[in-house]
Amino acid sequence: MADAAIDPGRVATPETLLDCDVVMAGGVTSGIIYPGAIAVIARRYSFHSIGGTSVGAIAAAVTAAAEYGRRTGANPKAFEQVGALPKSLGDTAEDGHSRLFHLFTPEPQTKPLLALVTPLFGGGGPLRQAARIFKVSLSTWQVAVSMAAIAAIALATLVALAAAGRPVLLIVCLIAFLALLLLVWLTMLAVVLARRWLPAWRRNGYGICTGNWSPQNGADAAQLGLQGLTPWMNRVVQAAAGRAETDPPLTFGDLWSAGQGGATTEVAADPTAPRAIDLAMIASDISRHRIVQLPFLESPSPLYAEVSVLERYFPPSVVDWMKARAGDYDPRVEVRPRVIRLPKPQDLPVIFGARLSLSFPVLLSAVPLLTPDFARPKDSNGLLRLRRVWFSDGGLVSNFPIHFFDSPIPSRPTFCFNLVSFDAEVPNVEWPDDEGRDQDGGVPKVDIREAEKPIAQPRAPAREAASRPKAQPSGDPQPGDPVWGFISMTKGNRFSPVPFTAFDTAHGTGIAPFFQTLLNTARFWSDNQMLIAPGVRDRVVNIALRDDEGGLNLDMSPKVIADLDRRGCAAGLLISARFDPQAQQDPETGETNEEIFANHRWVRYRNFMAAFEDLSRRFARSRRTSDKAALVRDESLLDDMIAGKAKEKLGYPAPRAAQPYFQSATDDFERLALKMAAATRVDPNATFDRPRSPGLAQGRQQAGAAPRPKMRARLRPLINNDPREEIAELPDPSEV
Repeated sequence: MADAAIDPGRVATPETLLDCDVVMAGGVTSGIIYPGAIAVIARRYSFHSIGGTSVGAIAAAVTAAAEYGRRTGANPKAFEQVGALPKSLGDTAEDGHSRLFHLFTPEPQTKPLLALVTPLFGGGGPLRQAARIFKVSLSTWQVAVSMAAIAAIALATLVALAAAGRPVLLIVCLIAFLALLLLVWLTMLAVVLARRWLPAWRRNGYGICTGNWSPQNGADAAQLGLQGLTPWMNRVVQAAAGRAETDPPLTFGDLWSAGQGGATTEVAADPTAPRAIDLAMIASDISRHRIVQLPFLESPSPLYAEVSVLERYFPPSVVDWMKARAGDYDPRVEVRPRVIRLPKPQDLPVIFGARLSLSFPVLLSAVPLLTPDFARPKDSNGLLRLRRVWFSDGGLVSNFPIHFFDSPIPSRPTFCFNLVSFDAEVPNVEWPDDEGRDQDGGVPKVDIREAEKPIAQPRAPAREAASRPKAQPSGDPQPGDPVWGFISMTKGNRFSPVPFTAFDTAHGTGIAPFFQTLLNTARFWSDNQMLIAPGVRDRVVNIALRDDEGGLNLDMSPKVIADLDRRGCAAGLLISARFDPQAQQDPETGETNEEIFANHRWVRYRNFMAAFEDLSRRFARSRRTSDKAALVRDESLLDDMIAGKAKEKLGYPAPRAAQPYFQSATDDFERLALKMAAATRVDPNATFDRPRSPGLAQGRQQAGAAPRPKMRARLRPLINNDPREEIAELPDPSEV
C-alpha cells in the first residue's frame, strides 16, 4: 500500500482524509515555516479546529480559508496555493527588499521610524547595526546640521593645531571631538524621536504601521503585486476560500457551516451548533490587562468600533461588510456618530480577527475599540459612556496556546509546531519499557542518534547561517536528508527532558542574551511548561532555527525563506506520519513507522482520571473542613446554602426546583470520592496515580503512577463568551 502520509501524488478526498486540529504559535519566522507544513499535512488530513496567535493567527486564518475552499469546492487546489506562499514572500522588489518586508509598509508620518529600526533586523553585529542607524539618522536635517556644524568646528581646530605643530594637543582634541560628535548625535536623535517621530508613532496607534498602507513603488509594486499586510492577508484568505478580494469577506460563520449544503445559513447563524471548521485566535486587551479569544470578543462587555478606525486599518470591502452587519446598538449606551457595534461572532470577518491578534508591539499599531464604562458616571441622558480599549498582539499573553481544543480524551490529534531558537536545545532519550522505567532500571539513556542532531546542540556550528546550503533540493525531504537534523519529535511515551537555553555561552558581555532570556521567560513560561507535559509533548514537532532567524526578521532573503520552508515541509511530513495508522514508513529514518495516537489517547485518559481523582479527594476534604470552619465562624453550612436556608445573603442561589438535584449530585460526588479513597486504602493498585515508594531513585517512576509531570485540574475563568465553551454538550443518550 502506498504511504498516504508522504505520497505527494495522492489525491485527497473527503473519504480518505483523517481529522486533525492544529495550533500555531507566533513569530515572523513561523509565518514562513507554517505554509509548507500545512500543505503537506493537508494531503492526508482535514483540518477541523484551527488556532493561532500573532503571526500564527495569519497562518490559522489562511489554513481555515483553504479548508473552506476545499470542502465547499470553491477552491480544490487551495492547499497548493498555501504551499507556494513562502516562495512568493521571498520575491524581491527593485529596492532590494522582499515582499515580506513590504508587507510592513509604514504610513508617511512614521516612515523615518521604520528606516531607523530596520538595521536592527539585518544582523551583522552591534557595530554594524549602529553604523546603519547612524547613516539613516543623517537623513534628518536636525541631526545632519548638528553633526555638520560640530565636524566643521573640529576640522578647523585640528587643522590649526596641526599647523602650529601641537601633535599631543591634536590627538587630545581629536578624541574629544569624536566623543562630542557621538554625544551630539545621540542627543539630537533623542530630540527628534521625542518631538517628532514618537508622537507620530503614538498618533498612529502606538505602531509604525497600521498594516493597511501599501507600498508606493510604481510599476514595480504593480508588477509584483506588492501590498500592505492587511490587504495582502485579505487577498490570500479570500483566494484560498475561492473568492475575489472585493467579494464579501470570509466570516467565522462561513467556516462553521462549510460543506453542509442546505443547512449553511442555519448553522452559520447559530453559535451553539456544531462547527465544520472552528477557528480561534488570541489577542491581548492591554487596556484591562487581559487575554481575549476571537471571534467571541464581547466578554465582559460589548464592543463598538469607530468607522474611521476601521477605515484606517482594513480594506474597504471589509469595512463595508462590518457596517452592513453591525450588531444591535445597546439602548443603554451613548450614541456617537459613525460608531457601530461589532458584528455578531458569526458575521465577523476572519481577517478582522487575524489583524486584531497580530499587532506586534511598536511595529504594528494596536487596534482601538470602544466599550461601555460601568465605573464612570453616566452622561446627561443617563446613558453609559463609551471608553477606548486597546487590543495588541496575542503573543504577549499566550504565544503558543496548545490547550485551545483539548478534551479529556481526544478523538483526533492536535498538531503543534515549536520553533527552537539558536541558543536553545531539544534533547531526547531512549524509549522506556512498559513499566515506565528504562531498561537498566536507572535514569533513561540518551538517544545517541537524537543527541547528535544540531537541534539538540545549542549554538551548534551546523545551525549557523554560514552552514546554510546554497540551494535547497526540490521535492519532499527524503530519509537521511540533512534537514532532519533540525527536526525533532518525541515518540509516544518517550521521556522528554526539560530543554535548556544556553544564553550563558553567548560571546561578548552577554547582557543582550541575558535580558532577552528574562523577557522570554516572563512571556513564555506557561506555554513552555505545557511543552514538556505528557499528552502534549508527543504532539509537538520541534524545528531548530539558525542564528540569523527568529525574532523580528522582516527582510529575509529568498535563500533563507527556502531553507525555512523546507524545514516546515519536513516537520509536516513527520507529524503527519506519526499519527497516521496507514503510514508505513517513517519519513525521517525510512524505518517502519510507529503510529502513536493510541498511546496519546491513553496518556490523556490517564492524565484526566488522575486529575479527576485528585480533585474529587480535595473536594471531599474541603467540604468537611469548610463546614467545620463555618461552625467556628457561626456561618451557614453548605447544605443550608443548597437548601436555601442560609442566614446570609448569597449570590447565584440555587433555583428552588434545582435544590434537590444540587444536594443529591453533591452527595453523590462526595460518595464517589470516598468510595475511591476507601478502595485505595485496601488495595494500593486501586488508584489512577500510585504514589512513589519511599526510597525510589530520583527520576524513576513506579508502575501505576500517573504520567509525569503530573497534570492538575484547576478552575480558571473563560476568556470569551463562546456558548459552546460556557456549557458542555450533553452526551448522546444512545451512547450512555
